[in-house]
Amino acid sequence: MGFRSWLGARHVSAAALATAALWLFAACSGSQKKDATTAADDQTGPPPACHKNEVREYFCDDLLPFANDKPAPEPYQTCPGNVGVKGNVFSPTSTWARFDIPRTEWTRKRVPPGHACCYSWCSKLVIADADEVDVKACQQPHAMPERLCISTAEAGVSDAAAAPNEQCAAAVVPPPGVAFTPPKAAGLDLQATSEKRSQGLSECCYGWCSKVPINSAAEGK
Repeated sequence: MGFRSWLGARHVSAAALATAALWLFAACSGSQKKDATTAADDQTGPPPACHKNEVREYFCDDLLPFANDKPAPEPYQTCPGNVGVKGNVFSPTSTWARFDIPRTEWTRKRVPPGHACCYSWCSKLVIADADEVDVKACQQPHAMPERLCISTAEAGVSDAAAAPNEQCAAAVVPPPGVAFTPPKAAGLDLQATSEKRSQGLSECCYGWCSKVPINSAAEGK
């Protein structure tokens, strides 16, 4: 083989190796994305742990069918192992809610006749800048106090409140569905949060005041 032929073959081999490396990288990246998507929408097993800036949301029902193709673990086999996400406040990270044993036990002890089936999933918590909380909103005419209580963030939040509420964001953005007039930021309500803790609930409560339009039904109440 001449020098030129050898150089050409070496060039082709290098190009082939580079192409193969790129193909392998793309395949691995695609596989990782697919695995992440699959994990998020997996219908089996217990509810997955929530990540940072995520909040666990729940759905409970005592009117679910007793016969299920994929029942929950014993002794809860009368409950489906999973259901579609329902009643979410924030944007869910999965379309499926998995059977939640601790929540089911807690609910059955407090809500007769004790047949409830509870499910949970993780949703993306919208963190707000605490400096954008309008502290004078409740002093304005036609102001209506509103409140939202959510579970504490299992993996923490990027802008946490002071102790003992480190697993609560200092402020969040309430979704339109839970606010008459959604504010830019709702600050942590320390009193309401403390009341929830005294009831044995690990929740963070947020308060704000919405402005009720003149002549609205809410104003006349």
